[in-house]
Amino acid sequence: MQYDILIVGAGTSGMACAITAAERGLKVGVVEKVDYVGGALHWSGGHMSAGGVRLQKEKGIEDSPEQHLEEIYKINNKSGDLDLIEKAVFEAPKTIEWLDELGMEWAPECPRIIYGHVAYETPRTIYGPEKALSIYKVMLPVWEKYVANGQIEIHFNSSFVGLGKTNNRFDTVICDTPDGEKQHLGKNIVITTGGYGSNPAYFQEKHGDIPLVSSCYPTATADGHQIIENQGGQFRFGTYHLPSLGGIEQEEGSGRVDFNKAWAMVLTSVYRQPRDIYVNAHGKRFINEDEIDAETRELTTMKQPDWSFWIVFDEKALVTKDANGNYNPLIIGWSIEQIKEEATKNQALKTAHTIEDLALKTGLPVDNLKATVTDYNQMVILKKDQEFGRTYLEDAITEAPFYALKVHASVLVTFGGIKVNKGLQILDVEGQPMEGLYAAGEFLGLGATSGSSFCSGMAITPALGFGRILGRTLN
Repeated sequence: MQYDILIVGAGTSGMACAITAAERGLKVGVVEKVDYVGGALHWSGGHMSAGGVRLQKEKGIEDSPEQHLEEIYKINNKSGDLDLIEKAVFEAPKTIEWLDELGMEWAPECPRIIYGHVAYETPRTIYGPEKALSIYKVMLPVWEKYVANGQIEIHFNSSFVGLGKTNNRFDTVICDTPDGEKQHLGKNIVITTGGYGSNPAYFQEKHGDIPLVSSCYPTATADGHQIIENQGGQFRFGTYHLPSLGGIEQEEGSGRVDFNKAWAMVLTSVYRQPRDIYVNAHGKRFINEDEIDAETRELTTMKQPDWSFWIVFDEKALVTKDANGNYNPLIIGWSIEQIKEEATKNQALKTAHTIEDLALKTGLPVDNLKATVTDYNQMVILKKDQEFGRTYLEDAITEAPFYALKVHASVLVTFGGIKVNKGLQILDVEGQPMEGLYAAGEFLGLGATSGSSFCSGMAITPALGFGRILGRTLN
């Protein structure tokens, strides 16, 4: 059977593309290397953004795609693929409207301004109460309906290993399955295999010898990238890379962190004022800990050894309530009891009854760490940080036990990806379309749709939008 559209990868873009094509009556084939659909929708924070949508209008927020685009250019200095960014921004309201029609539930605080990235000036970031799972749950019944009536045929446990073509047009996807090699035919092939943050060797090949501590979805292993490049496709934006701060390596040396399970609130000081100090591998402060701007914090951390640092605090800081009378522990979603229990494991979180012993446990230079803590405590007394300009100086580090938490600049999404044109056709190294091949999602790289900075909502929204565009335009 030759499918009208053959999709490789049943994640965010792949599901949206398949559903949209099936609504038109097309015959859709999907190959997926695991035995379930949804991909990173099971993993992601689910942040989307769009200008001029219903949720904004209902709260009296004036916005438009033009304003959204202007703010993106302000944040990323007009970097990335400007054609694709514009395409994504003007498609975004249609994507949100589609989710509304599917019955999407939105978190009541949305739309809002998010400070975990460089912030928009207008509240336009939206998400569901169950993060990206909220998107998955409204798409799944529609997906299942078209699978049941035969419009969509899904081939699970099918690892993408190659492509074939007739004359000059690609029309065959080759997969390894438990039953051997299988080939599937498609008039149009859409690659939506995701990113590469869970393939350390490929990541190093593209970004050089920089630290990789990954919170990317485990199936983001560059399968599609390698095949397309072997066929002459063009990889771009390898010079772009911006990590996110806060990853906690619960298993030391694993190179893996999990945003959903163990993450420190060090993205910005907007949500939690620092009752602690950050020290690098030399045991010295290197940043104003109450810096608001996320990108400033990220770029500063990238200048430190191994792109990591230790957060040093004491017992009083751990149990102090915030201005609203609530506990606001350093690790997102963790109780004080959980943090204390983790400290007994002596892995990413260490504890000791003296600063000297804390230094020994962390491997930090003892004299440096003692001097750093002493200097900071004097700043608290004087209410002045002459070195970095920190203004929140309320909590001296004096009450044992003392704690040190190691956090990493971690990869949530990969910026590099395969080059496409404005029609989402995959391009070869000479810039020519590879006939029959299209792409969407993180396979294009965040750099394509967000530029060299994190722009809130410019990963999932374009992934859904571009999948839907291909689903409604390919024949």
